[in-house]
This record gives sequence, structure tokens and C-alpha cells, in this order.
Amino acid sequence: MTIANIYKRAIHFSFMALSIMLISACSGVGQDKKNAPTLFTNFYETAEYLLQRAEIVKEPKNTEWQLAAIQALTKESKYVLADSVIEYLQNKTLNTQQKNHLTLLIADNQYAQNQLDKAMVSVKSIDMSVLSKEAKLHYLKLKTDLHVRNKEHQAAADTLFLLAPILTNNEQKQRYNDLLLTQLNMLDTDVLNNVDKVSSTTDNDNFKQGWYALASVYHRYQLRTNQLIRGVDAWKLLYPTHLALAFMPSQLLNLEEATPYQPSKIAVLLPLTGRFKKPAQAIQYGISYAFYNQAEAQKQSQVEQESGVSNSSVITIEGDVQDGSQVSNNRIIDRGFITAPPHILFLDTNTMTMQEIATQLHSQHIDFVIGPLLKPNLKALLPLVKDIPVLALNSFPTEDGSATSSIHYAFPLSPEGEAEQAAEMIFQDKHKKPLLFAPNSDFGRRTSAAFEARWKELSRSQQASGNGVELYPAETHFFSKKTDYAKFLATALQTDKSKERNSQMQTVLGRKLETEIRSRADVDAIYIISKRKQLMFIKPFMSVAISPFAKEIPLYASSRSHVKDFTNTQDKELTGITFSDVAFLLEDKTEMNEKVQSAWPRQRLSTLRLFALGNDSYSLIEQLKLLEVIEGYNYQGLVGEITLDARNTIKSKLSWATFQDGNLVEATSPISSQ
Repeated sequence: MTIANIYKRAIHFSFMALSIMLISACSGVGQDKKNAPTLFTNFYETAEYLLQRAEIVKEPKNTEWQLAAIQALTKESKYVLADSVIEYLQNKTLNTQQKNHLTLLIADNQYAQNQLDKAMVSVKSIDMSVLSKEAKLHYLKLKTDLHVRNKEHQAAADTLFLLAPILTNNEQKQRYNDLLLTQLNMLDTDVLNNVDKVSSTTDNDNFKQGWYALASVYHRYQLRTNQLIRGVDAWKLLYPTHLALAFMPSQLLNLEEATPYQPSKIAVLLPLTGRFKKPAQAIQYGISYAFYNQAEAQKQSQVEQESGVSNSSVITIEGDVQDGSQVSNNRIIDRGFITAPPHILFLDTNTMTMQEIATQLHSQHIDFVIGPLLKPNLKALLPLVKDIPVLALNSFPTEDGSATSSIHYAFPLSPEGEAEQAAEMIFQDKHKKPLLFAPNSDFGRRTSAAFEARWKELSRSQQASGNGVELYPAETHFFSKKTDYAKFLATALQTDKSKERNSQMQTVLGRKLETEIRSRADVDAIYIISKRKQLMFIKPFMSVAISPFAKEIPLYASSRSHVKDFTNTQDKELTGITFSDVAFLLEDKTEMNEKVQSAWPRQRLSTLRLFALGNDSYSLIEQLKLLEVIEGYNYQGLVGEITLDARNTIKSKLSWATFQDGNLVEATSPISSQ
């Protein structure tokens, strides 16, 4: 017998052992099917059942059952077992289609484990022409997801051009059309405006040309609803048979109702003196920065229009607003009216009562308010200004957290919200029992309570889904300034109890035993709500507290532990810790970040977070109605991806990164591509 045959037989025996291990009396599955379920569809069969059928069905017909088992194992998060079946099939003779299907399943498995680079390598090695219809759809969806998560907007759009025309599900057609417009909108203006470079010799080219033209209209006029409406109407005249017409992107629906706030006088209410002066000034600087940026952008837009920049085949608008739009030479031209920048009035909430401020707002005909920042001021002011749009910089003071007026909005950047997102991240990373370490203070109790409440909600939804995966309650341990971290971790991880048990055993036996101190085995993630100083104490003690033969417990941290490390020594010591923060502070190489850092150098990150809040609060004035009216609409701000919930509260999605040898590496949770 050759070595190769011995190896193949060993693989076969290991596969049989795997199958036997997984099979658990499948009598409840129902009548056995003759054919394996179709790959890359949402079949219901479990991995146990599929592997059982693979053992019963003779070679080579059992291959399809084995491939389906890999899909089921990945869905059930049994990645090690999936790898065993993958290894077995890689040493088995497969036809061309089966080989490519296996590679796609491998990419799925890698993607589910957040191994994005490996998944992309696998995807690029697939020959799409030999895939089944279902596999081809899944391949394009997965490839799109990878490009989107890698922020490769042109590649994502090119993949969506292939995916969109072959979708059959109406819900998916709408979702991917929304995504296609979003990705095209991320491209540079020059790319979108060069529609002529996209030839129209075939139906597919005309399809792409139409999308570029539509994205150009959206990109140019998304903050000027009246012009956007006319631009879209003109686009429909140019492309009357375009496939996008049946499922127009959500961003372009209900536009009449989404006319943005366009205030001429804005009041900003901040505590510009007293205890909160510095945070208020950071917000003030962010608002001013956004104001001047927007004014410059409007000025540049006007210069472009007056110099006739838009003479390409891009859809632009020319003529009086009342006259409507003209179509000629495949161009719609409409020179719109550029509004003058609003007047901004900053009011100090520490030198005036809320009644005095409300009176001034009405007497000066203020038509939009940003602030207040402090919740007591917010509670006092909102009932007095129900007729003025307000974007508060804190959560609503009502018991249920909802707005008392339809034109009042809340934009909190709260630690409780961050803790809730941490619970979601740890849940999506498929952990079952998290520990929390938090300061023994009102702040620590509030944030840990928010985490625990969100974890409980996720646990209930998990149980309701009936997938058999049980979550355990989150457990919080509090520390203080005087905490002995060695004892604190010994208690939290129960190594003190293990040491006590060993000591008792030696006393009973009357002799010294060679024993290992064991840490608790139920905990599989730890979320640390602390400043950098406490984290620097906790991290080294963790390696001592955890049993040497136990699996390393993933550590997550809040933005409080993310500070500027000019020597790069502390960041290196924190290698392996994953933490959250606003997007602006995790994207050091963006143009905006570089501009702010050069204009306002060596600022604390806590100050820059408030700058981002101020910048986004001003930018959101023109976005609020779009967020309110258009389902699924979001705005990419400095704090992250912004949405608006049913209670008129702004939700900002934080970004995640992991310390790796002094560098920050993006960390994102798996998102299904199905």
C-alpha cells in the first residue's frame, strides 16, 4: 500500500469518526431524502443529519451530502468540524463544479470567522462560469460583502453590476439597488461624471451607464431635495427602460417629504463657561469647522456651475426653478440657486436661564437649535420650544426616552450606548458568557447595567430563534482606585477557589500534591470599562490569572482606554485587546483627520470625540428629514454610520479595532452574506 493510499485511508477514518461523533439518533428528522439539499440555499437540514446521509449513500454520490454538511457546519459555527470535512473533500476526486463549490464553502467558512483576507483569496480563485445558479448568486453576494467591508467601492459596484440583473427576490433587488447607489456615491465626482467613458453598445453597458448617471445626480444634489427631484425625473426620461426603475433605491423615494431643514438662523446652546467649558468648546470648534467646510463646498459648487464644468454628459440642471428641466443632447441642465450660509448664534447656557434663552430664540426668529448639552437644561428647554426644530446633544429626558415634539431630535454620544454596542459585538463574535470589569461608581454601574440589559435582550432573541445555542447571563465585577488587581482577577476568574480546593485536598491527604491552579471555564469573553491606567494594570495580570492550559479569553475594552500613545509602548503592551471608538479616531489617514490634526495638534482623543459630535451635529441639519423619511437611509459621519430610530434619537455605529504590536487593526463582526 502506498503512502498516499495510507494517508487517504487515514483521512477517511477520521471523517467516519467525525460523522459518528456528530450523529445523535436522527429519528426526529423525518423521512430520509434521496437527494442532498441544494447548496447555497437556506435548507433546514442539520449537519448531523447530512453527515449521516453521507455515510449511508455510496461513493461518489455522497459528495453532495458532504458539501451540504460543510455549509450546515459553518452556519452552526462548528468551524473545526467543518475544517475536517473540508480536508477530507480536498483529498477526494471532485469534478470541476464540485471543486469550485468547495472553494466557495471554504470562503464562507473563512468569512464567518472574520478572516477577510483569506476569504478574498479563496473567492478570487473561483471560476464563476462553472458554478450552479444558486452558487453564482451566493458568490457575487459574498464578493460584494468583502469589497464593501474592505471599502473597495469601485470593486463593490462592479460586482453589483453583475449581481443586480440576475436577482429574482424582490426584497433582495431593493436591498442591493440601495447598496449599489451607496457604493457609487462613494466614488470621486470625476469618476461619476465621466459617463461617456462607459460605452453603451450593449444592454449591460447601458445598464451601467444609467447607474453612473443616476449616482452622479444623487452625488451632486443629495442635500438639495428640489434639484434632486428634478434630476431624478430627468434621468427617468433619459433611461425609460432601465432595470433600476422597478426598484428605485430607497434614498430616492419619498423625496417630496424629505425636503431638508434649511435654516437661515441657527442657535447653538452650550455651557461655554464653568465646569463644562472645555468639552463645550470642543463641540463649538466642531460646529464651526463643519460650517466653514460646508460654506466652502457651496462656493466651489457655484464656481463649477458658472465655469461650465458640467458640460459632459452628466445630468445637471439649468434655468429657473419654476421653469422645470430641459432634456437635450442627453443632458439635463438646471443651474440651481445656491443658498447663503446661515447665521450662527452661540449662547452660553451657564449665563442665561432656559426661559430667557427660549424668549431670545423666538424674538430673534431662530429656525434651528443645536443643543443644549446638559440634560437638566434639555428638560427645562424642550417644552418651551415645541415650535422650533431642535437637535439636542444628549438623550431625551422623558421616561421612555422619546421626543415630545416631532421636530425635536436627540444626538447622544453616551457610554451606555457604547456598552450596548459592545454587547452586540461580543454576541456577534459568538461568545456565550461575558464578564464585565467596571469602576465602582455611578458611571460604572450605569454602563454595566446597559450592557447587561442588552445582553439579556440578545439572549432572549437567541432562545426565540430556536437554534439551540444557549447564552448565559453577563456578570459584572467592580474595581476601585485601591483595588489589588491580582486578588480582583483571582476572585473574578475563581482561581482563588481553585487554590483553596487544592489546599483542602492536600490537608485531607496529608501530603503535598503537584497541582495546577485552574481558572473558571465558563467565561469566554471579558469587557473592560476602564481608563488606560486601569487597563494597563489588568492586562498583565490576566496572563497570570488564566490557567496555562486554558484557552485565552478575548478581551474587549471601551473607548475610555483609547488614548494617544506618543511613545507607542503602551499600545504594544495592549496587543490583542479589541476596543470601540468613533470612526474618525480609527481612520488616521483620512483627509479630514489629517486636516484637524494639523490645525489642532496634540489634542486628547476625548476632546476630538466631542469635536466629531459637533461637526456631525451641524452636518446632520440637512440630513435629518432624509433619515426620518427614507427607510434604510444612513449618513456617514465622523462618529460613524448614523441612523435615526422611531423615537427621533440619532444612533451612531461605533468602529472597532484591535491593538497589534503597537498598530491598530480594524476589527469587524461577521455579517452573513446570505
